[in-house]
Amino acid sequence: MQEDDREQSHEEVWKSQEEGSMQISTDEVCAMARRWERKNVRVYWVVLGLTALFVVAYAYNLTQFLTRFPEPWLIAGTVWILSIFCFVAWTLRRGPFKMASAEPCSDFLRRAYEVQRWALLGVRRGVLLLAPAIVAIWWGGGPVLGAKNLGVHSPRVLRLLAGPTPLIVMALILAFIWFSFWHQGQKVDREIEKLGRM
Repeated sequence: MQEDDREQSHEEVWKSQEEGSMQISTDEVCAMARRWERKNVRVYWVVLGLTALFVVAYAYNLTQFLTRFPEPWLIAGTVWILSIFCFVAWTLRRGPFKMASAEPCSDFLRRAYEVQRWALLGVRRGVLLLAPAIVAIWWGGGPVLGAKNLGVHSPRVLRLLAGPTPLIVMALILAFIWFSFWHQGQKVDREIEKLGRM
């Protein structure tokens, strides 16, 4: 009997929370939209800066590989990664996502979350596209070459870097990034559902 009452009270709390989450004022929606827009502008500039940094770094590496270390696997992997980051830079050409002047706040939020869902899916695909390039750079001896350029001459460390360890570490990092963006995508889907109920 007491267990049934407890179960019923939990159900009532759950229902009241669900009803409460659906009752949101227009001002609150507009405040959410403005916060999302400000956050999006900051994220845009950070992503643009990091993309430019990666493009410059990999372009420099490519020139080094072409002139000093003409290893085909290193060149192929570097060109692959450079082309991915150039594509990212090209997709960022439209600028940060902003609200149109006469657009209702709820419509902007829906559109913004759809764009965010699309971007998260793009990052997950990009992570998968990086895998062949990382394998090519590893196969071409990139980790060993990088360590030697940094002044590491320990035979033990160089043997470790010549083995599968760097590849395993990179695979784990890519898997972590992929699952993190998948989880973030699930959160965005829930936000889109909430907006659909308003």
